[in-house]
Amino acid sequence: MTLPLNDAIQRYQDAIAALDNADRPVSAAIVLAVLNSRDGIQTALADTPEADGAVLQTISELDQQLRAQASAIAPFTQSTDWRASFSPKETAWWWFLAAPKQGLTQLDWLWTALSITFLTISLGLVGDISTRFLKGGPDTAGAIAVSVQSILTLLAAGGALTKAGQTAGKQTLKAVKVPEPYWQALGAGFAFLLLLGLFGLRQSLPQISIWYTDRGLENYHKGDWGSAEAHYKRALELDADNTTAHFWLGRLYEDLQKHDDARTQYQYAIATKPDAVNNLARLSILKQDYSTAISLLQKPLSDEQASLTPETKFALMKNMGWARLKQKNFTDAETWLGDAIKLGESAKLPDEKIAAAHCLMAQAIEAEGNPKKTLPAQKKALPDWKFCVQYGTATVPEEDEWMTTAQQRLTRLEAP
Repeated sequence: MTLPLNDAIQRYQDAIAALDNADRPVSAAIVLAVLNSRDGIQTALADTPEADGAVLQTISELDQQLRAQASAIAPFTQSTDWRASFSPKETAWWWFLAAPKQGLTQLDWLWTALSITFLTISLGLVGDISTRFLKGGPDTAGAIAVSVQSILTLLAAGGALTKAGQTAGKQTLKAVKVPEPYWQALGAGFAFLLLLGLFGLRQSLPQISIWYTDRGLENYHKGDWGSAEAHYKRALELDADNTTAHFWLGRLYEDLQKHDDARTQYQYAIATKPDAVNNLARLSILKQDYSTAISLLQKPLSDEQASLTPETKFALMKNMGWARLKQKNFTDAETWLGDAIKLGESAKLPDEKIAAAHCLMAQAIEAEGNPKKTLPAQKKALPDWKFCVQYGTATVPEEDEWMTTAQQRLTRLEAP
């Protein structure tokens, strides 16, 4: 039964007075009495289309008193259980009273903006990192890394940006007894920590790239070249400046006789890898581009600050002698090859390494001594031909050719 408007106002007034005089915290019964009495006002107004202005003014003043008690009422009106039990209409504002924002809650707009900003950047990082791990097909380590970061980011984004996520988040915070004024700030903090974690992962990609390079080397030395190539490529997806991965991928392509692909990889590595310079120069010699080979070799050989291992320096000098030999500059060729042999011997490099320089030296001696390769010139080259045959290893096509030539020379010269 609907009360007359004046009776409804009196009931509302009494309920507010009881609320004002109640001990804190107030009981649920007192709050429900106030809210029900305000429902009665709304119903009575609907039945009194031409209410007196003074009456309306009284209702407005009582409503102001009710809003002033928002702090006491809010713990009940914000309860999802109450809303589920009484199903108030959205226009019944008194059922949705919230406590005035104080302290941290006054900055809720800032915490929300920061959460959205942090999560947006995090999603961008997830996209960048995931692409690097997934390109060419994921492996186990990459799949785990992508899954973990994606799940964490999606959970954080869902909790901050969707109504269901926000509700679940509030219930969790209530369960662990976190005071409501800290909720928004705490959400921004979680989003920031997630961003820091993803940024740290992004910054650690060069170290992860090194890990993939090491796995590629293991596969390469086992003869599993397919897996080695996949690991090198993954390493370069994670860090395009990984010159070690570029170098070994070039070596792999060279073994596979993909010389153009090998040149490309070596060119990326020559800034920090003298061995890449040497291998690129070798490919240039095979391509009969001797001037390019010499230009490449001169830089590390003339750089006094370059830290070259004896083995690398030997290889650079040997190839310089080879390039000069191909240019028919036999005097320079003998000089470089002789210095390479001396270096190899003083550094106690394996004879198998030094043999290639002897093979070339024999060719240079013959060519300089007599272009027609008469018997005296060939005999002068005999010690180098013998060393070439005795210790040479046909690890690359040109050395196999040199050893074949050396064997033919020895057969002819040693014949009775």
